[in-house]
Amino acid sequence: MTSASTLLQTWTRILSQTEHNQRLILNPQWKGASSDLEELEAETTRRQQMAERKEVEERLRREAAQRKAEEEEARKAMAAPTGPAGRGRGRGRATGNLGGSVRSGYVGVGGQGGRAGRGGNTGPRRAASGISRGPQGRGRG
Repeated sequence: MTSASTLLQTWTRILSQTEHNQRLILNPQWKGASSDLEELEAETTRRQQMAERKEVEERLRREAAQRKAEEEEARKAMAAPTGPAGRGRGRGRATGNLGGSVRSGYVGVGGQGGRAGRGGNTGPRRAASGISRGPQGRGRG
């Protein structure tokens, strides 16, 4: 029984291949087996080139994203507050021409006249207001 089954399978494959060959021969657009091989090779080459192009584009995209992240990190590092002026204690810094001389322009609170010896501040000083500023060094909250 197994030999009959094997013979039937073989005959079915032969008929299938014959039908395929007949369709090719009767097709007016078919240019022969060598043309089919050339088309197959061209398709393989095209797929390889597309894969390489996608790989290069992906690599360039990753490099651009990395470069952008580095630039953003550098921008954040340059914009990061340094020193007491950037710590959010409610003080501001003034710039420009104050009183006829250009100086750093420290804007104080509670009647302070500025920092002595800094930026040419040699004018008359006011007396302290006598208002206590509370314990120093404690955080809010």
